[in-house]
Amino acid sequence: MESVPGTPPGTSTAAGSRVFLRVLVLAGLVACVEAPGADEAGGECTGKCDGAEVAPATLRNRLLANLIGQRETGTVLFGQQRFNVTGVDERGAQWLATAGAVDRSDARDTTGHHPAVFGFDAWDLAIKPATWAPTPAVHAEAARYTFTHGGIVTMDFHQRGCVADSFLAAGNEACLCKVANDDAFARSWLIDRGYAKVADAIEHHGLARIPIIVRPLHEHTGNWFWWGKPFWNCAAYVANPRVTGAAAYQRVFRTIVDYLRDERGLDNLLFAYSPDQLGEQDLEAAYLEGYPGDAYVDVLGIDLYYRGTPSFTAETARFGRYLATIARLASERGKAAALTEVGNTLIAAETTATTWFSRELLGLVQSSGIAYAMTWENREAKPNGFFLPYPAHPSASDLRTFAASAQTLFLDDARGLYAPTSAAYPVCDACPAEPVDGRWGWENERSCRVGSWCL
Repeated sequence: MESVPGTPPGTSTAAGSRVFLRVLVLAGLVACVEAPGADEAGGECTGKCDGAEVAPATLRNRLLANLIGQRETGTVLFGQQRFNVTGVDERGAQWLATAGAVDRSDARDTTGHHPAVFGFDAWDLAIKPATWAPTPAVHAEAARYTFTHGGIVTMDFHQRGCVADSFLAAGNEACLCKVANDDAFARSWLIDRGYAKVADAIEHHGLARIPIIVRPLHEHTGNWFWWGKPFWNCAAYVANPRVTGAAAYQRVFRTIVDYLRDERGLDNLLFAYSPDQLGEQDLEAAYLEGYPGDAYVDVLGIDLYYRGTPSFTAETARFGRYLATIARLASERGKAAALTEVGNTLIAAETTATTWFSRELLGLVQSSGIAYAMTWENREAKPNGFFLPYPAHPSASDLRTFAASAQTLFLDDARGLYAPTSAAYPVCDACPAEPVDGRWGWENERSCRVGSWCL
């Protein structure tokens, strides 16, 4: 979210029957995903199967294949940023997780269930002082908790700018164009002072063995971050730019993926592309304007926040058109689709119960073709300080209704995301840089690429 992320810092059980995630990847939809081994366990497999360690790349591939297949189930995994790291207590103040105690969440306190998706900021893992609470180690523990319970881990990075010590654009307007047009600067600042520390922290905290969906340079269609679209006119910031416009953004995105995936060899990572709102005209072109290419993206996402303008109903209709476009593009390109962030910015003003979760959000995501939807974190009871009802909030009952829906999956329901897929796919003959005859392996069974990874 543009205004709140990265800032330092009576349980009732949901009614109704719970629906378990169906692992459904249709034959012919995704190919070249590792077939089940004879000695491997089935749907409950996460990090180990029958005592045998499963390679991070294998878990990554299974997760992606199952997220792609999720579109056939009509269900959506629900998540929250830092759900078991921070929340709002009964006084409206912030509670924080500590080492060895990452099993609390406002969602579980309210509904009886943890979210199925855990998001966190790489800044909290790799950049902030190690003594700041919650510590980087606690964030890593929270991520591992989610994975070991079968859920999904995602990571954004609100990297501070190259001039002002802020991820916001003010004072940092030239940063993206400088990185895109100066390889030495890209290395010394973007990589060495940023993503190298992230890679080091992933390895140091034992997160290189669990799949993580990384969202580089998110919400780029907005004007709040230094990487945003208003700052892509590189002629305004550097002399004689070699790239400008969308090509500048794409170059920086690819630099990040190339470093993490290829140079550092972090084969547990998937990569998500997640702009903000798109307007109303030519949604496909608007969505793909900064797209770095199929070889660099596994998950097609978008970040959408409700502001009640002109109404929640109108926003749900508009956002539904966005998700329909993204789900179609994901299907055409062999990607997973996700609502990488979503929230109600007016939740703090609610004094009586509303139905935003059970009407707007559920209506938006059900049968949308997206694999998961994640809302932002809870910190304290003030505007933009929380996005999920805590037990004392007037809309807590509405969250329980949302959680009880057969279309929503919480952590208890996340079964089989890291299990082998049901189809035995063919072995790839080659992994070329470009698809054979313009098609990847799930279409011709020869040149194989699922998302950004050649298998």
